[in-house]
Amino acid sequence: MKTIAIMNNKGGVGKTVTAINLADILVRDYHKRVVLADCDGQVNMTRFFLPEFNPEDGGTVAEVLTGTHEPYWRANLAELREGLSILPGSPALYDLDLIAIRDGLRDTYALRRFRDAAAEDGETDYFIFDCPPGYTLSSVSALLAADEVVVPLVIDGFSFRGMMDMKAQLESLQRAAPEIAGVLVLQFRRSEVVRQGVELLREMDLPMFKTAIRRTEKMPESTFDSQPIVVYSPRSAAAQDYRRWVREYLGEELGYEEGV
Repeated sequence: MKTIAIMNNKGGVGKTVTAINLADILVRDYHKRVVLADCDGQVNMTRFFLPEFNPEDGGTVAEVLTGTHEPYWRANLAELREGLSILPGSPALYDLDLIAIRDGLRDTYALRRFRDAAAEDGETDYFIFDCPPGYTLSSVSALLAADEVVVPLVIDGFSFRGMMDMKAQLESLQRAAPEIAGVLVLQFRRSEVVRQGVELLREMDLPMFKTAIRRTEKMPESTFDSQPIVVYSPRSAAAQDYRRWVREYLGEELGYEEGV
């Protein structure tokens, strides 16, 4: 089982849509068994899939972090469709952050134990954490549970600074830190500022995916419709790019030369 954290310290760069579309393509195109975990107190991914979900009903990332979840790991999941399940988020994650600030970080290995239980069962191929921006209790716990990190990035100064802050935080975890699988450029377009940003990325000591996700209005539309982009608009540039990126991520031959 591979465990992936989707993270950038800057908000609004496309972490959640990347987690959603990565999971959807792995299930739809590759018939993999995927578990998503919503580690953000905004619970955008949870509401995307489960608009009526009530965190008070239990089975959330917050309960895993506090040790109040169901003993059998799968009993905490909501099944979305065959091959795809979610460990929902909860606004209670904000309360845990306040406690962590006051009393120091608590049990940061809870998600790792949860991941280990899933791996031991042998029923999951990919476990994907959708992380919040910032160094929160849930994001640290997700990083400590992850094999590697995918860093979505929109080309602007704020996102670059968030990425570099995150890199420094990963280094602070020392031997427990996951590897950075690559930086994924989102909202790509042909412009001078994007070209300069890509050149700056190449000069940094960070791996970078060749595939970029082109900007298209179909992407925000898909979130209003609560559909992965390959379902909402399968012929759109973003749908093609996400499929191409997953092929690259899985180590398949892309069969094309263009890229960032």
